Amino acid sequence: MYIRIVIILCVLLASCSSNEKEPVIKTVLPDVMLESKKIDFIAGDSISITFKTDSSFEKLKLQVKNAYGSTLLTPKTINENKINFLVPKNYSRLAGPCRWQLLHDTEIVLKGVINITTNDIHQTHIESYFGPRSISAGPIDFSMLTVAPTDIYDNPLNDGTEVTVKYQFQEKINELKITTKSFFAWYNVNSTTKSGRILVTSECNSTTSKELATIVFPANATDFSINATSAHNFADGNQIITFKSDIIRDQFGNIVSNGTLVTFVIKNENDAYLYTIGTTLNGIAEAKTLHPDKASKWEIQAFITGAAESNTTNFDFKPAIHDYPVLFSKGNRNIDIGPFESFMKQLIPDGLLVQLDIYDADGKFIQSEKTTTKNGICNIFLGAHYLPEGNYILKLQAAGIKKEFRINIHGN
Repeated sequence: MYIRIVIILCVLLASCSSNEKEPVIKTVLPDVMLESKKIDFIAGDSISITFKTDSSFEKLKLQVKNAYGSTLLTPKTINENKINFLVPKNYSRLAGPCRWQLLHDTEIVLKGVINITTNDIHQTHIESYFGPRSISAGPIDFSMLTVAPTDIYDNPLNDGTEVTVKYQFQEKINELKITTKSFFAWYNVNSTTKSGRILVTSECNSTTSKELATIVFPANATDFSINATSAHNFADGNQIITFKSDIIRDQFGNIVSNGTLVTFVIKNENDAYLYTIGTTLNGIAEAKTLHPDKASKWEIQAFITGAAESNTTNFDFKPAIHDYPVLFSKGNRNIDIGPFESFMKQLIPDGLLVQLDIYDADGKFIQSEKTTTKNGICNIFLGAHYLPEGNYILKLQAAGIKKEFRINIHGN
């Protein structure tokens, strides 16, 4: 019974202690009245906020906040029952709403907002951008001019601010007016059909921007003509043949840009291809290559990749060498070939390729030997270490002339 009474008393005491509340200390805010009535300012104005209070002002602080950030100000002046706060310049120069709160410790006593407008009274600054700086001739391409006028504190001017745009090409100057929207204005300057340079400038509130430019390059090349020339048409493997185009233009008559790559493709009578390249200078492309070393018929055509092609021109090469002597010695192992004489009985230039194909008596291929001429002649020696004695078929080829010999090789 005694234990039961003790438990009941403990439960009652716990219930009483949980119902007790701590006393709430209420902060008494001072009686403060806003005395400053002006809420609209121009960027750069000196802005101060004055309050009137009969209470203690020792704990009063002013918090100001705008796009620049937030800061806490202490009173600038205290005069009897008035307290004055001066807004810093970096806040007063930024256009837009500037919100403030008067704090007593951490409690808000009063709050409000100041409206700061762009300062368009003083000099206007202009930021302008123009691009791309190179476009193609024709009615499709264009460059965009973007203008962002600001006041002296870099605040964007109000929407609807008038901007004058001028652009010049050759002897023609165009002028038009546009207005700002969302803090900037823009205009597309269309390309021209003639290549050249377009100059652009803008003006706002008597302030002009710097001069900007875009270059109008020729459009894609159109089809063109080529020709082939050389000092002679003998296949001597030494003379240079020159391929040259006429003046290459675009569809508007502009000469294509210097450095345009032109590929000259050559096809011979065996449907084999070779090519050489040239670049344009004043619209004309030129490329060179060597004559072949044997009679040949060439078809030449030029291409500007993805843009244009030329006509096909032909050039026939006559044989410069009609025959050459071959002398065997030393058991037919030593072969002297030449001299090779060109179309005026002159010795051919060094470097003519000579190929000897070796077959056994039954016509089975064994190997090839290659050499080049020097001073109009060349020599091939068939050593015993790799070609034993016996009967062989030798097929010789040089300057497009083929010769076949059936010989017996013997001795060392």
